[in-house]
Amino acid sequence: MQTNRLIALNLAACAALLYLALPSAAWAQTRTISVEAGPIWSQSDAEQKCPQVAKENRGTWNGQWRTTVPGRMSVCEIRLSPSKEIKVVESIEAGAIWSQWDAEKKCPEVAKKNGGTWNGQWRTTVPGRMSVCEIRLLS
Repeated sequence: MQTNRLIALNLAACAALLYLALPSAAWAQTRTISVEAGPIWSQSDAEQKCPQVAKENRGTWNGQWRTTVPGRMSVCEIRLSPSKEIKVVESIEAGAIWSQWDAEKKCPEVAKKNGGTWNGQWRTTVPGRMSVCEIRLLS
């Protein structure tokens, strides 16, 4: 009888530890991405821009942002919903892109490496140094 009680207590303790150690199913299904938002000058500017960026990407802004190219580009951290049907457009760095012709060679490769498809859009973020391709990703 005493042995059965000890086993039950040990099992309960193990279950409690697993509950604490494993994330909830909802948490495990969410994903956070960084989405370019143009220059963000301050927290109040981020509070204006990032919710709109999140809405455009069918997500919610988690309150985080950072500058990636001073005076030119910042990103907002966006939490995506767990739905697998949502397509997210993410700007992914591709090195310097010199023309539409060059983009048509580089961007499909960038998309492939990131598990998405190029939507045909690209832009230069640092002249002569860096451009981004807009890639559709499934969440």
